[in-house]
Amino acid sequence: MTGIRIISLALAGGLWAANMAVAAPWMTVTSTSIKDGQIIPFRFGSDDQKRACSPRNPAVCPCPGKNVSPQLSWQGAPQGTKSFAILMYDVDGRFGAGVSHWVAYNIAPTASELPEGAGTAGKGFTGGAGTRGNPNYIGPCPPQGDGPHHYLITVMATDLAPTLAPGLTREQFLAQAKGHLLTSATIGGLFARAYQ
Repeated sequence: MTGIRIISLALAGGLWAANMAVAAPWMTVTSTSIKDGQIIPFRFGSDDQKRACSPRNPAVCPCPGKNVSPQLSWQGAPQGTKSFAILMYDVDGRFGAGVSHWVAYNIAPTASELPEGAGTAGKGFTGGAGTRGNPNYIGPCPPQGDGPHHYLITVMATDLAPTLAPGLTREQFLAQAKGHLLTSATIGGLFARAYQ
């Protein structure tokens, strides 16, 4: 009997592992444009040619990027998802107070990807309002002389119908989404104007 029980448990464990390999029980986000935890390539940085060198230095220091939004894919959204949202946040911006780079929502529940450049073009989502009032993606461009800032891109699954009004700030969106967020997944990277 003991041998039979051991074999039965082993078979059950194998079936559980096989199910886990087929579908992870959580949502994931990946990108062909950036690698999680690595330096974000310059072309995804802001192309603002009139950006101040820093909040404390009004001299102009043009940003080095092309302002191309990264490709994003997500899988494993839970049942009941009615829309997706994407938030991009610089946790080191404004001396630690943070900077909102991108607020996108009302993404169709059937979507599983935003192609490279879609965030810049405003395609496939309703634009909110970043810290600079931008409705679409604005790439990284930390103050001149700062070390690399940490940027987080979070994809959220919600049970909200994709009918939210445009122009919501990050805080306003999160207030409306309170109690309606089902799950999320995040990918992040580092960016500086120059590297030593």
